[in-house]
Amino acid sequence: MELELRENKRDLIYEREHNLSKMPLKIDFLVIKKKPNVIIKNEIGDFFLGNNIFEYKSPNDDINVGTFYKALSYACLYKSEAGNVEEILDTDITVSLVREQKPVKLLKQLAEKYTVTPKADGIYRIGGMLFPMQILVTKELNEENHIWVTSLTRTMSRTRAQKLLNNYSALKNDEDKRNADSIVNVASEANIELFKKLIQEGEQMCEELKELLAPEIMEFKIRLEEQNAQLAENAAKLSDKDAEIAKLKKMLADAGIKV
Repeated sequence: MELELRENKRDLIYEREHNLSKMPLKIDFLVIKKKPNVIIKNEIGDFFLGNNIFEYKSPNDDINVGTFYKALSYACLYKSEAGNVEEILDTDITVSLVREQKPVKLLKQLAEKYTVTPKADGIYRIGGMLFPMQILVTKELNEENHIWVTSLTRTMSRTRAQKLLNNYSALKNDEDKRNADSIVNVASEANIELFKKLIQEGEQMCEELKELLAPEIMEFKIRLEEQNAQLAENAAKLSDKDAEIAKLKKMLADAGIKV
């Protein structure tokens, strides 16, 4: 999200971990605080208020009405746990749920009670809730405008991977490059075969990118080879046991003992 909203980096503060209560009630969401009177240009954040809660759901996580209201409850807890409740008004909080696949059933259910408005490709704004809310479907987002968010996928195409690497190369700011390192590393591990081909075939890929990607891919390859070796060893042990059992059965049969 820092890369996605980097045009407004001076106007936003990111809280990567937020404890909801004095006891360690840890919930995995991101809080982005926006300075007053700042307009966010990015279409994902143009509805931002003072405090903006993001929850990212992995492709394996289900997203239904329960998930949606749980995210809404995070905003309620966030408000209630504020040092001074009056400092965070109801209208000063937004909630965003991010997921790769479109939650068709959920959006249909929400549309029966609330207003569901497609703001842009992959951005669905929910009106009529306690807080302004949106659902971001990364698979539908415009890849040109949202290369960083859309790259968090296990089904990356060669074209998108090349765009990601080109955008990485174009970054000048050190902090942006550190954030991009994380995204490229995650994308390369999730799409290992594709990135191996890019490294092997891509003469145009700069040495900096090769150095960034190669260690991740080699580490993954080593782990994979170790797992394959372990599986082969286990298979050999099973084979030996089967042979031993067969030998014992034959001995018993020769002795006239029925098994």
